[in-house]
Amino acid sequence: MILDTETATLRGAPHLLELGALRVLHGEVVDQFESLVRPQVPIEPEATAIHGIDQSHILQAPSADEVLARFVAWVGDDWMAAHNAEFDARVLGFECARWRLAPPTGLMFDSLKLARKLIREAPDHKLRTLCEVLELEEGDHHRALADATWCWKVLEECAVRAKDGAPIGLAELMSLAGAPTTIERAMPRVARNLKSRLRPLADACAARETITLVYGEASEGAVSLEVLPHFLYDQGERSYLEAECLRSGTLKTYRLDRVQRVLA
Repeated sequence: MILDTETATLRGAPHLLELGALRVLHGEVVDQFESLVRPQVPIEPEATAIHGIDQSHILQAPSADEVLARFVAWVGDDWMAAHNAEFDARVLGFECARWRLAPPTGLMFDSLKLARKLIREAPDHKLRTLCEVLELEEGDHHRALADATWCWKVLEECAVRAKDGAPIGLAELMSLAGAPTTIERAMPRVARNLKSRLRPLADACAARETITLVYGEASEGAVSLEVLPHFLYDQGERSYLEAECLRSGTLKTYRLDRVQRVLA
């Protein structure tokens, strides 16, 4: 099963905007999954510039929990593949955490790693570049189902090259791609080195209980914010909390180094 995701954001925690997938059996597409998603945050203009999806496209789209529930049932425990699989696994892992859904259990391997080993003439190994190098048919790019299709075509070429055209099994092909990942492994984790004064945040996330943050730079004066926490995660050198601000009713991200106190 080959998949691709598009996101509403380019920075911070990912928010699923579109999910597309193909089920391939004996070299033929036997089923497909495709859906836009109505995210909980606005679509960033920089993201729209890449995939062309704006707010007008998702007015009637289902929410991520509905799409993910259908996708998890559809994919079952099948193996998965994606181009730059760690990115797509992270997108789906964060949404599963956001909506408290059990992630698919199948392994996911990376066509990008395969292409680097087997399509060495490419100047880079972006999906679009590979399509140009392999002289694949013209078509859309940076839409989920279209990119899942291109990923499949790249995998087919890798399979041909892996044994000079001789048949190759899935297990052998996967082994060439290196260690697979899983969506579960890509889910957000409790932030590292959580200070004792912030440990109630982890409990509040687990229980989904409303808490009050004393938040802001100490030198500028902190404010009290009532939030409904979702999860903690690390990105780069910083740790963050994703939570719903009850004052505004919007989903926001808070830097943990700016949380002065946590009030039950």
